[in-house]
Amino acid sequence: MSVKKILVVDDEEIVRYSLVNILSSQGYEVDDVSSAEEALGRLYGNSYRLVLTDLVMEGMDGLELLENVKVLSPETMVIVITGYGSIKTAVAALRLGVYDYLLKPCDEDELLLRVRRALEMQQFGEEQQRLHEISAVVKTAVTLSDQINTPLNVILGNIEMLQLTAKLESDARIQKILKTMEDQIFRIKTVMEKLAKVTSAETKNYASLKDYEMIDVPSVKNGE
Repeated sequence: MSVKKILVVDDEEIVRYSLVNILSSQGYEVDDVSSAEEALGRLYGNSYRLVLTDLVMEGMDGLELLENVKVLSPETMVIVITGYGSIKTAVAALRLGVYDYLLKPCDEDELLLRVRRALEMQQFGEEQQRLHEISAVVKTAVTLSDQINTPLNVILGNIEMLQLTAKLESDARIQKILKTMEDQIFRIKTVMEKLAKVTSAETKNYASLKDYEMIDVPSVKNGE
């Protein structure tokens, strides 16, 4: 499991020192900066799971930082920690997409609980995204397997008809070509059958398959 990276943003050195020690002791990889501007610079070159930021800082404040984080790295969770709590700022932070909002001085156990929940929520979101991607692939495979078999059967039928044609029955070269074509088509059908079995088994594990539309592959009719 990869180490989860966290960025601490606060203009008070003692606060940064405390937060870094608490989080590092739990195995998190923690960077700290003293301003929102520095934080944005770090976000350009690094991938952080979580940003813990003060609200009131010189220059760019925590709300502006939050707004920029959601543009630069939408998947990054943000927790605001501030000594200047108010309903107005809390509502503003929530509207901008902050995950949580804590008041200083925050209890160590409470801080770790909120951090853990934020990271779990992020992981859940990533797993859901992967689930949707896998589901789309699975359903596409099942659909293609079913519809590729239709033209293959048409081709096989025409090959059999040619093999039994009086004029061609005695032509060894033509019969050899037709047999080769027949063998190759059966190989394709075998692969498609295996694919259908695998994807059908996978389909049972993903309830979200119902959210995807079937890919419409035009059927091939005899003689077309």
